[in-house]
Amino acid sequence: MSNVKKVASSDNSSDRKDPSVSAEPYVEEISKIQQAAGELDGSDITELEFKTVLRKLDYVLMPLMCVVVLLQFLDKTSLNYANLLGIQKDTHLKGQEYSWLGSMFYFGYLAASPVHGWCLQKFDLPKYTAFTILTWGTILGLHAACQNFGGLVACRFLLGWFEAGITPAFILLTGRFYKRSEQVTRTSIWFSMNGYAQILGGGISYGVQIKKPGPIAVWRELYLILAGITIAFGIVCFIFMPSSPATIRYLDERQRLIAVFRIKENKSGIHDTTYKRYQVVEAFKDVRIYLFFLGVCTANIANGGVTNFGSVIIKQFGYDTKQSALLGMVPGLSECVAIYVGAYVAYKTNSRAIPGVLCFMVAIAGGVMMIAIPPAQKVARMAGYALVFWYPCASPFYYSWLSSSVSGTSKRIAFNVFLQLGYSVGNLLGAQTYRVKDAPDYIPAKITLIAMFAASSLCLIAISAVHYYWNRKKTSAAAESGLSTKSVELGGGESENQEASAEDLSDLTDKERPTFRYPY
Repeated sequence: MSNVKKVASSDNSSDRKDPSVSAEPYVEEISKIQQAAGELDGSDITELEFKTVLRKLDYVLMPLMCVVVLLQFLDKTSLNYANLLGIQKDTHLKGQEYSWLGSMFYFGYLAASPVHGWCLQKFDLPKYTAFTILTWGTILGLHAACQNFGGLVACRFLLGWFEAGITPAFILLTGRFYKRSEQVTRTSIWFSMNGYAQILGGGISYGVQIKKPGPIAVWRELYLILAGITIAFGIVCFIFMPSSPATIRYLDERQRLIAVFRIKENKSGIHDTTYKRYQVVEAFKDVRIYLFFLGVCTANIANGGVTNFGSVIIKQFGYDTKQSALLGMVPGLSECVAIYVGAYVAYKTNSRAIPGVLCFMVAIAGGVMMIAIPPAQKVARMAGYALVFWYPCASPFYYSWLSSSVSGTSKRIAFNVFLQLGYSVGNLLGAQTYRVKDAPDYIPAKITLIAMFAASSLCLIAISAVHYYWNRKKTSAAAESGLSTKSVELGGGESENQEASAEDLSDLTDKERPTFRYPY
C-alpha cells in the first residue's frame, strides 16, 4: 500500500470530517464536481481552456477583492485624514486620547480575529464577507455623529471588529481559486490597493479642504461619503462574489470542473466546514505559526504608527495642512511600486524571502534618512518617509505563504487567526510608540520602526529556512520508502494516481501529505 493511501486511511478520528455537517451551499453539487475533477488526468484539457478559466476567474475575483481592500484601508485610516480636518478640536481630544483612538481600532481587530476564524470556516465566505462590509460601512457613518472621545472609542472598536474579517477571508479565497504559482501575484495585486487607497485618501482630504464650507464639519462629511461608498459596494459583493470553484456561476459545468482540477496541484484540498481539533493541535505544534505571528507583528508595529500619524509626520517636516494632504499620496505611490517590484522579484527568483528582505532593507534606509537628515532638508526627509513604505511589500509574501504552505482547513484557519492576532498586536503597540512628549520629531518611534523591520526580515528568513529543511526531510523519507513526488503525481499505475488525486482534494494537513512540498 502506498504512503498516500496510508495517510488517507488514517483520517478516521471522531473530530475529523463528517460529510453530513456542512454550512457550504450546494454541498451535493460540490461533492460531484470534486469527485469528477479528482478523476481527471488533465490530458483532455487544452491550454486554451486553462487560460479561459483563469481569465474568467480574474475578471470576477480581482476587481471585487481590489475594491474591498481599497475601501478597507481608506475606512481604517479615515482617522488620519480626519485629524487634518479638525476632529481633535471638534471632539475635544486631549493628551494621548488620539493615540488611543488609533489603538482602539486594533483592540477590536484583536478581539474579533478568533471569532472571524470560526465564522469563516462555518459560514458561506462571500455572504459573511458582504455582511462585515455592510456593517463596518454603517459604523463608519456613525463616526460623523460622534461628539466626544467616548463615542469615537466605541466606533473605532466596532470598526476594527468588523474589518478584521476581510484579510483572512481573502487569503482563503485566493487559496480556493488560484494555483500556488498564481497566488503571490494575485495577493500582491489586491494588497497593493492599500497604496492606491493612500493616494485616493490624500486627494479626498485635499478636496474637502478646498471646497466651500457646508452645514457640517468637513471631517464629518468625509465619514459620510466613505460610508455611503462602502455600503453600496457591500451590496455588490453580496450579489456577485463567488464562494467556490465548484459552484461559481460565471463558469459553465466543464469550466467549473477545470477550475477545481487547477487547484488540485496545490495539494491543499477543498474548503471543509467541519472543525477538526487535531488540525488545530498540529497548528500549535508547528513552529511556523509563531514565526508568522512575530513576523507580521513586528512589521505592523511600524504600520500602527504611520497609518495614524502619517499626516502629523509630514506636517512635522515643515508642510501646511493642505500640502500634507497632497504629500500623503506619495507614500501610497511608493508602496504600489514596492509591491509590484517585490512581485516581479518573487517571480524571477521563485522566492518569497529574497524580495521581502530587499524591500525591508529599502524601508530601513528610509527610516535612517528620516532621523539623520537635518530638519532644514524637508524634501530629503520626505523622500525617506516615502521609502519607509516599501515595508508593506512583505505582507503579500506572508499571506501567500499561508495559503500555499499550510494545508487542512482547520489548520489554515488557526494560522490565519494567529496572523491576524500578530497584525492586531503590532498595530496596537505601534500607535503607542508616538507619544506626545516625543513630538515633533518622534525619534524613539522612528528607531523602533527600524528595529522592527530588521526583526521581521529575520522571520522571513527563518520561515524560508524551515521550508527548505522540511522539503529535504520529505524528499529523503520518500526516497527511503520508494515513493517520489513524481511517481505519485505522474506514474505508478492507475490506482496510485487515484490515491494521489484523492489526497490532493481531501482535507488533510501538509504534514499528512507525503507529496506536499513547501514554497520558500
